[in-house]
Amino acid sequence: MLRRQSPNFDKTSFLGGPSEMAARIRAFDWTDHPLGPPDSWPEALRAALGIALNSAFPTCIYWGSELRLLYNDSWSAIPGPRHPGCLGEPAAEVWSDIWHIIEPQFLQAITTGQGVFLQDQMLPMRRFGVEEETYWTYNFTPILLDDGSIGGIFNSGHETTRQVLQQRSTQLLLELSDVFRTVPRVEEVRAQALDLLGRHLAADRVGLRAWTDKGPTPSFAIIDQWVAEGVARISETDSYPSGAEDFWNDILDGHVIRLDGSDPNRSNVAPDILKALGCEAALAVPWVEEGVTTSILFVHSRRARHWTDLEIETVEAVLGRMMNLIERARAAERERLMNREINHRSRNLLSVVLAMVRLARVEAPDVMRNKLMDRIAALSRNNSLISEQSWQPVTLTQLMNQEFSPYASAERRLFTLNGPDVVLTSDASQAMGMVLHELVTNAAKYGALKGDGGHVEVDWTLSDDRRLRINWVETSCEHITGDGLSDPGFGSKLMQLMIERQLAGSMTRRLDSTGLTCIIDVPWEDARDLGQGAAG
Repeated sequence: MLRRQSPNFDKTSFLGGPSEMAARIRAFDWTDHPLGPPDSWPEALRAALGIALNSAFPTCIYWGSELRLLYNDSWSAIPGPRHPGCLGEPAAEVWSDIWHIIEPQFLQAITTGQGVFLQDQMLPMRRFGVEEETYWTYNFTPILLDDGSIGGIFNSGHETTRQVLQQRSTQLLLELSDVFRTVPRVEEVRAQALDLLGRHLAADRVGLRAWTDKGPTPSFAIIDQWVAEGVARISETDSYPSGAEDFWNDILDGHVIRLDGSDPNRSNVAPDILKALGCEAALAVPWVEEGVTTSILFVHSRRARHWTDLEIETVEAVLGRMMNLIERARAAERERLMNREINHRSRNLLSVVLAMVRLARVEAPDVMRNKLMDRIAALSRNNSLISEQSWQPVTLTQLMNQEFSPYASAERRLFTLNGPDVVLTSDASQAMGMVLHELVTNAAKYGALKGDGGHVEVDWTLSDDRRLRINWVETSCEHITGDGLSDPGFGSKLMQLMIERQLAGSMTRRLDSTGLTCIIDVPWEDARDLGQGAAG
């Protein structure tokens, strides 16, 4: 089989391959080099290097008393920017950053004459200006000369950094799962998650920002942060230099921001931002919900470092699990509150229905049935309005619009509504809805909404002492009579019950030549004035 090889070979045939490093070694000026020209190299070196140059596995040779470096194409990526200048250089100079680790390994191979194998060896390299935590699996094997002495070291190996860090990341996520299962409160879960992530990344500060519209201006407020010992927390008052707006815009667009000198597009402003944060490297990972950034997890390091893709993936995984847990907790809390609200509302509805039955006068069955059905239908509409709001508070404007909607007309303006969007609690909305229903019903039966020419104007205000005042005025209508006002029956008693007992307020009504005026005044501790509301 070997007879089929080319007959054209000599002492430098081991450099005749097409590889880049074979060409570089051929072109290198070896005249005054300690190793001398390649055709004078010992047969053991030529044989070992020939194997290395033709191998697809990262391989190098350390030769001579200074362990000068020769290597193949696959190995050339390992020293980073030191390639190709490291060709022929002593190992102690090429690997000055990790020499304290690998020198004893070289000595072990040389003094024992036995190979040395290292698996997942941590080597803190500084190939790109900052120290990197890298892991390698490799061997050092002595190369023997003809006389049996050691002429150099054969080295082959590969980087295992990603596998090692991936295992750590998996372990971190398993620990987080334990925390999520055993810690009951969301705040504690969040704090422990930030603690675990900070220690995992050997960071100095890890925190979570969440979008809030509270305060003078909407912003991403810091809701929690973990700091290493001796590291100061950042505050909301910390200012950022001009140019930081672009970073915020990128985050709002859902982009991960890494400040570590690796992005030339950010090299101008990044140092100023890092200085403001009191760190040398920073990472910001957004959490996006339905296309909108709602939270940001940030990581700060006081030492210069490059954020790896795996580190970013780990931060994203932790953020995702943490936010999903928070959302599950929020959903559970919403469900608990909704169930409590439903129970409360059900009892309230039953009590109102019972009150209506008790207030009903003895009348013909059809009349009594119609009155009860009308009021129960009004209760149902109010209940539906709250349900449509996912059991969140509704506004007085919404109740007004609901009751007046049957009388809205493009041809004739029968009513005018003016007032702020005062927020109502569910109990208050139920009581106020019944009061408004009675007023509108009376206006339709006896007052301004009965025929042509009538008009209802409703104004309401919220005073500084948190009292809600509603002015109901029916004017310019021939049909206004005293029937609805003088009737001490079902409707009047129901309004009085709702206002005095449910709302702890008062109501006065007056009928004169200009029309009907009704003034409702109730305390409103829970109401909030959201600004100018509807005008109808």
